[in-house]
Amino acid sequence: MSLCRDDVNSFIARYGINAVLKEFSDSVETVEKASRLCGAKASEIIKTLIIIADGEPVAVVLPGNRRLDYRKLSTILNARSIRMAKPDEVERYTGFEVGAVSPLSECIKRLKVVMDNSLLTINSIWGGGGAKNRLVFMRSRDLIDVLKPMVADISI
Repeated sequence: MSLCRDDVNSFIARYGINAVLKEFSDSVETVEKASRLCGAKASEIIKTLIIIADGEPVAVVLPGNRRLDYRKLSTILNARSIRMAKPDEVERYTGFEVGAVSPLSECIKRLKVVMDNSLLTINSIWGGGGAKNRLVFMRSRDLIDVLKPMVADISI
């Protein structure tokens, strides 16, 4: 059972974000599929991962062409134990299933959010749209302004 529910369109309207939610006829649950369908580079597709650090959920946002460096994240969070959340934990903390997690959600905003610093160099990005066949197109600056993440080098 989810502890949190939020609608991406409502979040966009609530915060006045200039974003476009696009629905596709096929799944966009992987970076490869999303890139192919929306025509963006993997570096312009963001992944929103849920990590459990010392028992607490943390949202991690990084570009699709990069991998999370657990050691760097652990150091930044000063966490002893760090792991990827299980699918049921992802749904419980975000209200979204794995492959559909959107960063544009109160469920994400209320978590500690860490964003990879490489996203500072990318103007426009595509992220999860709350369903496995939806993506949201936005400016990375808008995402930073709304989520107020800790920005750090957390990828390889």
